[in-house]
Amino acid sequence: MKIYVGNTPTETHIIQQQLSAEGVQCEVRGEGVFGLRGEIPFDESSLPFIWLMDLTQESQAKLLIDALQQASKHVGASWLCPTCHELNEAQFGSCWNCQHLAPST
Repeated sequence: MKIYVGNTPTETHIIQQQLSAEGVQCEVRGEGVFGLRGEIPFDESSLPFIWLMDLTQESQAKLLIDALQQASKHVGASWLCPTCHELNEAQFGSCWNCQHLAPST
């Protein structure tokens, strides 16, 4: 059963690994077709997806996927470098412009 459709193979593998770590039996499928985008339509049929092997784990898998998606939305806030005043995304530990360390939270 198709349980999740990712935007990229990398994203899909990350979700699949998280599900597997929680005991959900699943695998990534369709990533070979992703490389053909442009030759075939840009729709859901050309995106990689996670296939659930054990249908009894459907509700557990959906709950985990929802939790992972919510967590990724709240990664952190962008920060302004106190040295050069450049705006940096939350995942950067130092300013991309001047390499000043991010302020501690």
